[in-house]
Amino acid sequence: MFADTATIQSTLEGLRGLPTPVLSWRVEEGLDATDDPAVWVWAIVQPEAIDPESLTRLKAIARDVVRDAAGLWAYVLVRGVDEIEATA
Repeated sequence: MFADTATIQSTLEGLRGLPTPVLSWRVEEGLDATDDPAVWVWAIVQPEAIDPESLTRLKAIARDVVRDAAGLWAYVLVRGVDEIEATA
């Protein structure tokens, strides 16, 4: 389709020295609200690891990975593992 999500996910999983530990990544592609191609990235973290400065830096890193790999905008969402477990 638009992006090689497997490559993006693999690159994200290979990142070291992140501002906050990421337990897992989820990457999907699709069309955004304006029908432009985009990538959605979910970073799953421990709830206690969430602080605004670290999250801002983590989101920027993920956007850079997607831009470098696919030239697309990334919508990056950070969720606590407790949020994911509650919806499972």
